[in-house]
Amino acid sequence: MRNTRTTYKSIGAVAVVLLCLSAMVAEAGNLYRYRNSDGNLVIDHQVPPEYIAQGYEVITSTGRVEAVIPPHQENQEEMAPEAVQTAAQNREEDQMLLRSYSSVEELQAAGERRLQQLDREIENVESNREKNSRQLTEFREKAAMEQFNGAKLSDKLLNSLNGVEIANRDAVQMLELRQNEREQMALRYQRYVERFKELTAKTPDSPAE
Repeated sequence: MRNTRTTYKSIGAVAVVLLCLSAMVAEAGNLYRYRNSDGNLVIDHQVPPEYIAQGYEVITSTGRVEAVIPPHQENQEEMAPEAVQTAAQNREEDQMLLRSYSSVEELQAAGERRLQQLDREIENVESNREKNSRQLTEFREKAAMEQFNGAKLSDKLLNSLNGVEIANRDAVQMLELRQNEREQMALRYQRYVERFKELTAKTPDSPAE
């Protein structure tokens, strides 16, 4: 009889814990999106206790993602440091996208502005490189002419020639850096857009606005 009462008490304690967990995710006005045991996306006003550990999303009535709750890792301390860091960075990036942009169009416009800024910087570097190239050609022609006439090259001409050569090499390196930066920036915003669409995607079960 005593064992029976102990069993009932244990069951009651577990039930209380589960109810508390349900209450924690059942805040008024919030909707939650999670996957059930069949792998289907479900949207409800609460997340059943058995699905909390696998992670879920907090969404608005229009299907916009307000927060992403990652799966709970019981053995997270055993995960590779790189994996833990990557997961944390991905969560921070998701929060940044949801906090900074309200639509795909707004995100794309921000990307276009950044790319246009880099395009202007590239144009300036190209202009400087072309200017340096012209000066380099002029100085070389002048040096060749003086040597042809048997004159010794002046220190001023040599210093000018050396300075322009250095500036031209720097401009070429800067141009390559800016072009690579633009390429990476374009890929980054493309990834931002794809991820933002995933975070704000409406499923067939999404409630109407």
